[in-house]
Amino acid sequence: MDAHDQPKPRLLLHVCCAPCSTACIERLQAEYELVLFWYNPNITDPDEYRRRLAEARRYAGTASLTLIEGRPDTEAWEAAAQGLMEEPEGGRRCDACFRVRLRAAAHVAEEQGIERLTTTLTISPHKPLAKVQAAAEQALGGTTVTYLPIDFKKQGGFERSRELSRGHNLYRQDFCGCEPSRIERNQRRGR
Repeated sequence: MDAHDQPKPRLLLHVCCAPCSTACIERLQAEYELVLFWYNPNITDPDEYRRRLAEARRYAGTASLTLIEGRPDTEAWEAAAQGLMEEPEGGRRCDACFRVRLRAAAHVAEEQGIERLTTTLTISPHKPLAKVQAAAEQALGGTTVTYLPIDFKKQGGFERSRELSRGHNLYRQDFCGCEPSRIERNQRRGR
Protein backbone atom coordinates (compact mmCIF):
# COMPACT_ATOMS: atom_id res chain seq x y z
CA MET A 1 0.00 0.00 0.00
CA ASP A 2 1.58 3.32 -1.01
CA ALA A 3 0.96 6.78 0.46
CA HIS A 4 -1.82 7.45 -2.06
CA ASP A 5 -3.80 4.49 -0.71
CA GLN A 6 -3.66 5.72 2.89
CA PRO A 7 -6.86 7.22 4.25
CA LYS A 8 -6.71 10.94 4.90
CA PRO A 9 -6.62 12.02 8.54
CA ARG A 10 -9.91 13.49 9.76
CA LEU A 11 -10.07 17.16 10.68
CA LEU A 12 -12.89 19.09 12.32
CA LEU A 13 -13.19 22.55 10.80
CA HIS A 14 -15.02 25.05 12.98
CA VAL A 15 -17.04 27.21 10.57
CA CYS A 16 -17.78 30.82 11.50
CA CYS A 17 -19.68 31.39 8.24
CA ALA A 18 -20.04 29.96 4.75
CA PRO A 19 -17.97 32.66 2.98
CA CYS A 20 -14.99 32.15 5.28
CA SER A 21 -15.26 28.38 4.95
CA THR A 22 -14.90 28.38 1.14
CA ALA A 23 -11.18 29.02 0.81
CA CYS A 24 -10.41 27.04 3.99
CA ILE A 25 -12.17 23.97 2.62
CA GLU A 26 -10.45 24.39 -0.73
CA ARG A 27 -7.04 24.50 0.98
CA LEU A 28 -7.67 21.53 3.32
CA GLN A 29 -9.58 19.01 1.20
CA ALA A 30 -6.55 17.52 -0.53
CA GLU A 31 -4.91 16.62 2.77
CA TYR A 32 -7.79 15.92 5.16
CA GLU A 33 -11.16 14.27 5.40
CA LEU A 34 -13.13 17.27 6.60
CA VAL A 35 -16.08 17.43 8.94
CA LEU A 36 -17.57 20.89 9.41
CA PHE A 37 -18.86 22.22 12.72
CA TRP A 38 -21.15 25.25 12.97
CA TYR A 39 -21.16 26.80 16.42
CA ASN A 40 -21.54 30.56 16.70
CA PRO A 41 -23.39 31.56 19.88
CA ASN A 42 -22.09 35.11 19.44
CA ILE A 43 -24.69 35.68 16.70
CA THR A 44 -27.52 36.78 18.95
CA ASP A 45 -29.90 38.17 16.29
CA PRO A 46 -32.16 35.21 15.36
CA ASP A 47 -32.66 36.29 11.73
CA GLU A 48 -28.94 36.81 11.19
CA TYR A 49 -28.20 33.46 12.85
CA ARG A 50 -30.69 31.60 10.64
CA ARG A 51 -29.43 33.30 7.50
CA ARG A 52 -25.78 32.45 8.19
CA LEU A 53 -26.60 28.89 9.19
CA ALA A 54 -28.66 28.38 6.02
CA GLU A 55 -25.70 29.53 3.94
CA ALA A 56 -23.34 27.21 5.83
CA ARG A 57 -25.73 24.31 5.17
CA ARG A 58 -25.99 25.23 1.51
CA TYR A 59 -22.24 25.46 1.01
CA ALA A 60 -21.56 22.25 2.94
CA GLY A 61 -23.98 20.54 0.54
CA THR A 62 -22.22 22.08 -2.45
CA ALA A 63 -18.88 20.83 -1.12
CA SER A 64 -20.41 17.39 -0.26
CA LEU A 65 -19.31 17.68 3.36
CA THR A 66 -20.99 16.82 6.62
CA LEU A 67 -21.99 19.83 8.70
CA ILE A 68 -22.54 19.23 12.40
CA GLU A 69 -24.69 21.96 13.89
CA GLY A 70 -24.06 23.06 17.45
CA ARG A 71 -27.16 24.24 19.24
CA PRO A 72 -27.70 27.98 19.45
CA ASP A 73 -26.34 28.84 22.89
CA THR A 74 -26.27 32.60 23.33
CA GLU A 75 -26.16 32.09 27.11
CA ALA A 76 -22.68 30.50 26.85
CA TRP A 77 -21.43 33.42 24.81
CA GLU A 78 -23.04 36.02 27.07
CA ALA A 79 -21.51 34.38 30.14
CA ALA A 80 -18.06 34.36 28.51
CA ALA A 81 -18.42 37.98 27.34
CA GLN A 82 -19.84 39.28 30.64
CA GLY A 83 -18.11 42.51 31.57
CA LEU A 84 -16.45 42.73 28.16
CA MET A 85 -19.24 44.22 26.07
CA GLU A 86 -17.54 47.63 25.90
CA GLU A 87 -14.33 46.09 24.54
CA PRO A 88 -13.48 47.12 20.97
CA GLU A 89 -13.62 44.59 18.14
CA GLY A 90 -10.47 42.50 18.43
CA GLY A 91 -10.24 42.96 22.21
CA ARG A 92 -10.80 40.66 25.18
CA ARG A 93 -14.45 39.99 24.25
CA CYS A 94 -13.23 38.39 21.02
CA ASP A 95 -10.68 36.28 22.92
CA ALA A 96 -13.47 34.98 25.17
CA CYS A 97 -15.66 34.34 22.14
CA PHE A 98 -12.91 32.35 20.40
CA ARG A 99 -12.48 30.21 23.54
CA VAL A 100 -16.20 29.44 23.82
CA ARG A 101 -16.47 28.36 20.20
CA LEU A 102 -13.24 26.37 20.14
CA ARG A 103 -14.05 24.60 23.43
CA ALA A 104 -17.35 23.42 21.95
CA ALA A 105 -15.55 22.37 18.77
CA ALA A 106 -13.01 20.36 20.78
CA HIS A 107 -15.79 18.49 22.58
CA VAL A 108 -17.50 17.67 19.29
CA ALA A 109 -14.19 16.50 17.82
CA GLU A 110 -13.70 14.17 20.80
CA GLU A 111 -17.26 12.84 20.48
CA GLN A 112 -16.67 12.17 16.77
CA GLY A 113 -13.26 10.56 17.35
CA ILE A 114 -11.52 13.32 15.39
CA GLU A 115 -8.03 14.13 16.66
CA ARG A 116 -7.44 17.44 14.87
CA LEU A 117 -9.26 20.77 14.88
CA THR A 118 -8.84 24.11 13.19
CA THR A 119 -11.08 27.11 12.52
CA THR A 120 -12.07 29.39 9.69
CA LEU A 121 -11.72 32.38 12.04
CA THR A 122 -8.13 32.98 10.95
CA ILE A 123 -9.13 33.84 7.38
CA SER A 124 -10.39 37.21 8.59
CA PRO A 125 -7.91 40.09 8.42
CA HIS A 126 -9.38 41.14 11.80
CA LYS A 127 -8.49 37.91 13.60
CA PRO A 128 -4.74 37.37 14.05
CA LEU A 129 -3.53 33.78 14.19
CA ALA A 130 -1.68 34.42 17.48
CA LYS A 131 -4.90 35.50 19.24
CA VAL A 132 -6.93 32.58 17.89
CA GLN A 133 -4.13 30.13 18.69
CA ALA A 134 -3.84 31.41 22.28
CA ALA A 135 -7.59 30.99 22.72
CA ALA A 136 -7.41 27.50 21.20
CA GLU A 137 -4.64 26.43 23.58
CA GLN A 138 -6.79 27.50 26.54
CA ALA A 139 -9.98 26.00 25.09
CA LEU A 140 -8.48 22.63 24.20
CA GLY A 141 -6.79 22.12 27.58
CA GLY A 142 -7.83 18.79 29.07
CA THR A 143 -9.00 17.37 25.73
CA THR A 144 -7.35 14.85 23.43
CA VAL A 145 -7.71 17.15 20.42
CA THR A 146 -4.78 18.86 18.69
CA TYR A 147 -5.27 22.37 17.33
CA LEU A 148 -3.76 23.05 13.91
CA PRO A 149 -2.71 26.73 13.80
CA ILE A 150 -3.37 27.55 10.16
CA ASP A 151 -3.42 31.19 9.10
CA PHE A 152 -5.92 30.95 6.26
CA LYS A 153 -5.53 34.64 5.33
CA LYS A 154 -1.99 33.82 4.09
CA GLN A 155 -1.47 33.02 0.42
CA GLY A 156 -4.37 35.27 -0.54
CA GLY A 157 -6.90 33.26 1.47
CA PHE A 158 -9.20 36.14 2.34
CA GLU A 159 -9.29 37.35 -1.25
CA ARG A 160 -9.94 33.79 -2.43
CA SER A 161 -12.86 33.46 0.02
CA ARG A 162 -14.37 36.63 -1.44
CA GLU A 163 -13.97 35.28 -4.97
CA LEU A 164 -15.49 31.90 -4.10
CA SER A 165 -18.34 33.57 -2.19
CA ARG A 166 -19.24 35.63 -5.25
CA GLY A 167 -19.02 32.54 -7.46
CA HIS A 168 -21.42 30.63 -5.19
CA ASN A 169 -23.61 33.67 -4.56
CA LEU A 170 -23.18 33.38 -0.78
CA TYR A 171 -24.51 35.93 1.67
CA ARG A 172 -21.43 37.73 3.00
CA GLN A 173 -22.09 39.61 6.23
CA ASP A 174 -20.26 42.79 7.14
CA PHE A 175 -19.95 42.34 10.89
CA CYS A 176 -18.71 39.55 13.14
CA GLY A 177 -22.08 38.61 14.54
CA CYS A 178 -22.23 39.80 18.12
CA GLU A 179 -24.34 42.79 19.08
CA PRO A 180 -21.35 45.05 19.85
CA SER A 181 -19.86 44.34 16.40
CA ARG A 182 -23.22 45.11 14.77
CA ILE A 183 -23.41 48.42 16.66
CA GLU A 184 -19.82 49.24 15.67
CA ARG A 185 -20.68 48.46 12.02
CA ASN A 186 -23.72 50.73 12.17
CA GLN A 187 -21.63 53.54 13.66
CA ARG A 188 -19.12 53.21 10.80
CA ARG A 189 -22.03 53.52 8.38
CA GLY A 190 -23.34 56.60 10.20
CA ARG A 191 -26.54 54.97 11.45
